[in-house]
Amino acid sequence: MHISNAIKIFKFSRIQKLLFCIVGVLVVQGCAGVNTFPTVARAGDTVSVMVGGSEKARKGTIAVILTDADNVQWDLQALGNIRSVFNLRADARAKGMHYSKYLASYSSWNEGHEPVQTVLVVDIPVGAAAGMASLNVNPLVDDDSSGISHPYVINLEIIPGTGSADDFMRKEFLAPSAAVDFLKLEPAPHAKISFGINSGIIIGAASLVIDFDELVVNPDDINVYAPESNVRGLLLNAGAFGETQRMVYWRQDGQQMFIDIVAPQGINQTFLKLYLMHPDDVVGSPAFNITSSVFYDVSGNEIFLTPNLEYFQ
Repeated sequence: MHISNAIKIFKFSRIQKLLFCIVGVLVVQGCAGVNTFPTVARAGDTVSVMVGGSEKARKGTIAVILTDADNVQWDLQALGNIRSVFNLRADARAKGMHYSKYLASYSSWNEGHEPVQTVLVVDIPVGAAAGMASLNVNPLVDDDSSGISHPYVINLEIIPGTGSADDFMRKEFLAPSAAVDFLKLEPAPHAKISFGINSGIIIGAASLVIDFDELVVNPDDINVYAPESNVRGLLLNAGAFGETQRMVYWRQDGQQMFIDIVAPQGINQTFLKLYLMHPDDVVGSPAFNITSSVFYDVSGNEIFLTPNLEYFQ
């Protein structure tokens, strides 16, 4: 299932748990949404907007302008009304994760990332005039897989009355309810390792050595994430699901990280990504650096490929 490339908006209130359940189902291979939720909120209320799919979108850089019924423009970034920008992923059992049309499944990978749905959470300014309004949203990224031109223009109606920002109360284990910490939903600082797009190279195995500054980041705090979303074969030859399987093993010795990848049936370089995360309280750069890499095809012959490492604070 690939949802049409458009945008959804709806008010967050006491149904926040329903939000994450519903949106999680809708996050399928490289999509944005369709305007099927209520587009009504009061001044002061919290709303969420689905703004395509991007790994690079960030709370601190996204541009959001609200134009109210009196044609007054409110810069929500400057006002500090942007609460969060984070990504959602579909249930791995979702039909769309397995049985989408090929191009729908492939679109996000073509932009360099796994299938994600980017969500923007904002507070409507208390002084915004009641009536028809619009949000002008520009993620300011180059990896959006929605297929919609920026900026997005999202219509909503501000109804009379004054609402209030939602704390998104959640239950703590053996403790009273607490307000959600949006920082926990946003990306941790990380290095992204990719292996190219659309060059047709099929990787059977790989071994990488990553150096880092152990004086900046505690080696025990570094974690590795490898997306597991499978894409079935190629456009002209759908092939079998197994063609995008991969197994990733890693360890670190306090000074370097060693990552081994095994894909017995071969995996197209486009569908292989690695992320090295660390906590956001480090001072300075961990200086992640690929010091060596070796690649093999499915027959065990060495192939030559230059991996790319990008760091995101």
